[in-house]
Amino acid sequence: MEPEELRKLVNKSDNEARRQLFEAYYKKTFAVAYNILRNRENAEDITQDAFIKAFQKIHQLQDQTKFGAWLAVIASNLARNFLKREKRIDYTDEEIIIENSSEANYTEEIAMRSLEIDRVQQAIKALPPDHYQVVVLQYYYDLRVEEIASMLKLSPGTVKSRLHRARQRLAKNLELENDSACHRDKGSERE
Repeated sequence: MEPEELRKLVNKSDNEARRQLFEAYYKKTFAVAYNILRNRENAEDITQDAFIKAFQKIHQLQDQTKFGAWLAVIASNLARNFLKREKRIDYTDEEIIIENSSEANYTEEIAMRSLEIDRVQQAIKALPPDHYQVVVLQYYYDLRVEEIASMLKLSPGTVKSRLHRARQRLAKNLELENDSACHRDKGSERE
């Protein structure tokens, strides 16, 4: 959604504008909640709650072009609070598909790139909720550290620390995954 169109919808705040915002941001917001909760029903509830809360407090949003990131913060905070209340995490085998590609003819390069993207997305999903939250805000919503800190009501140093730890954990997990794949390949050559 274009920044100017988004700004108009946020400022309008009537039912039609809210419906358009809901339709435009539902999938991404649901993905944020699902990746923390790992449960479809709970993520749907949290997503609904996030939109309700956002629409109630939309007057507090200082930069209307950041609506998606602001909504992601609300959803991730609600999901983290839900986990704290429940003191458990439900894991399921469900897969969330954020974007579908309808391209019929994949070349080998595109397929390999897709596998690599899936690998990275899985590693990101495995991060603890506080690390996942800052990674999503920085890399998916393209926010600066200061903007993330302001939205999460944290110090910039805390955000930087979480990003650093998340990157270290991602590098380690992706490296371990790569090492185990190499060992499987070597083992299959011997047979």
